[in-house]
Parts: sequence; C-alpha cells; structure tokens
Amino acid sequence: MPIQTLIETLSRLNELHKELLQVAEHKKQAVIHNRYEDITAALTKESRLLKSVKEYEEKVYEEGQAFIAEKGIKSKLKLTISEISRLVFEPEEKAKLLEVQRDLTFHLTELKRVNTHIQELIQQSLSYIDFSLNLMVGAMDEEATYSRPEQSTRGIQRSGLFDTRA
Repeated sequence: MPIQTLIETLSRLNELHKELLQVAEHKKQAVIHNRYEDITAALTKESRLLKSVKEYEEKVYEEGQAFIAEKGIKSKLKLTISEISRLVFEPEEKAKLLEVQRDLTFHLTELKRVNTHIQELIQQSLSYIDFSLNLMVGAMDEEATYSRPEQSTRGIQRSGLFDTRA
C-alpha cells in the first residue's frame, strides 16, 4: 500500500535528519574548539547526508503522488503531509503518518537552531579576527610622533602587511 511506503520513506528521511543534527552538533563543537580538521570532516559528511536527503525528498514526493493517484485524485500539486493525512482514513496509518511528521518537524527545527548557533559562532570569530587585524594594521598606520600638518603626507600609507581589503 502506498501510504506504508510513504511512512517508511518519511521515517528514513527523519533518520537522515537525526544524523544531520548529530553532525551539526559535532561541527558546533569543532567551531568552538577551533578544530579545522573536524570541521572539514563534518562538512564532508554533511554534504553526503544532504545528497541523501534530497533523494529521499524526491521519493516522498513520488510516493505522495502515488498515494493521491490511488485515491483517484489527479493532481500534480505538492501536497503537505498534513493535507495527505486528511486522505488517510485508517486510524493507525494516520497516527503513524502524523507521528513521523511531528518527529521530522522537531528534528528540522532543532537542526535550524543548531545551524543558526553555528552561524553566530562563525560570525563572532570573523568579527574577532577583523578586530584583531584592525588593531594590528591600525597601529602600524598611525605615527607615534607629532608632525606638522603641512609636512605630513596625504593619504594612508600601509606597511605592506595587508595591502588590500576584502
């Protein structure tokens, strides 16, 4: 029955999102502790998992369309799980479908929260690096002694350490 395969595919998609959540937590710890090798490994694993997620999302769409077709509805719309659940009349199947949907929603929300936190950590690191560079370069740009304004050269002279700005 197509609803069973849909539930199984959604369950597998949920498992993939759990794995993504674990990788995201690992990546967060790697960012906090400046472990670049771990960040690279996490990004590689995350990339593979995202590829699998995309495949399973396509399967979910196909199986949802098969279920709709079985019910006699001719539509190519992308229906949500909630909309599909209205077409399921068997209470056990409907409960399983909604349970998988709840779990998937929870894991997606958690994944979004962790990724937002990682993004904030990286932004803080970049701000700190920018601040440190400005302290270093700014100290080199300023003269330590007084000179008459007529004698000073106009424009900023850089030490050559960082000649361009990104």
